Amino acid sequence: MMLNRALVAVLLLAAAAFMVYLASLACEALSPNQTYAASIGLSLDQCVSAQDGLAETEARAYCRRPVPKRL
Repeated sequence: MMLNRALVAVLLLAAAAFMVYLASLACEALSPNQTYAASIGLSLDQCVSAQDGLAETEARAYCRRPVPKRL
């Protein structure tokens, strides 16, 4: 009897933890945009240094522009 209650409590706790995990994944997937630099896996400084032919401020603006997330 006591073992059944403990088992039910553990299962409910595991289910709740799994639901929180799924909610965090959904929140991440539904966030609309990320910066261009992050979308190609670079830091902002790496992205700026790779933009030959652009002034520093233009390169920063280019690398910070929002792009849709790839899923």
